[in-house]
Amino acid sequence: MQLSSDFFGDWLNILKDILQNHWGYDISGVSEEELPYVYFNAEKRRPDQRIRSVEISDAFACPVDFQAGWERLKIIIETGGDITPNLSKLVDRLNNKDSLLNDWGIHHFHLGETLNGSFIKRTGSLLFALVTKDKFYAINIFDHSAWADQDIVEIVHRNWPDVVSQYQIKNVMSTTEFSESDKLTLRAKNTNSFFTVSDGTVYAPIGGGVVSSGYNVQAIMSTDQQRSLLKSLEDNLQSRLVSLKDTLYQHGYSGEEYIKATLEITDSKYFAFFPDYNVAVILLDNA
Repeated sequence: MQLSSDFFGDWLNILKDILQNHWGYDISGVSEEELPYVYFNAEKRRPDQRIRSVEISDAFACPVDFQAGWERLKIIIETGGDITPNLSKLVDRLNNKDSLLNDWGIHHFHLGETLNGSFIKRTGSLLFALVTKDKFYAINIFDHSAWADQDIVEIVHRNWPDVVSQYQIKNVMSTTEFSESDKLTLRAKNTNSFFTVSDGTVYAPIGGGVVSSGYNVQAIMSTDQQRSLLKSLEDNLQSRLVSLKDTLYQHGYSGEEYIKATLEITDSKYFAFFPDYNVAVILLDNA
């Protein structure tokens, strides 16, 4: 019995479905080679819908004009609603790369009170926040030109050092000081740089950093890891075919040399589905 499968190709089709049918992107011009990077870029920019608790920094001060908008957004965050409408409209552009997010891991949110189409009414000042799986760390309200304001990382470091500790560079002292203008220039050229806060702690890019194409380093690594995982799952399934033979016989297998299998993924499990016999087996359970 020989397995006939292309799990990596199946995974690409799953990504295509999410990009097109769930997020509404036009991917007609995206090559299969670039598709995973495009997907991870979009996924990073769009925090998923889930309940998150809100933590406020010691510097947080919301102007009266934006208080109602902030309270509205806070309710959505804490009840697991969709916070995408408060993001930049550029989130709808598939190939847009958020340099603030890729460098420092920071999202920015508009604080309007009403929807204008698919997005909340735009505001000149923005809420900058660090968003994790279960927390929304509200840093402060900044104006629309604060993309490289050093206070952003200073506030995160002072309030939540444990959250970003994995990005600290130990036993290193930085002697290079970058101005805000320097930082923006480096980002525009897809160049990564360390950042030193006032107490001397040095950080690598908290957002993961980028490669020369502008895609996040984590997107490249995640693609490579997924390719390796799917190859190992295929190899493992091939080794299990003999033990699955009785089950397949019960569902119509009659000695065919090649057994077709496709990949299916749920929130916590990877399955192999044998379409000719309507049989599915668990490959990986992350529950």
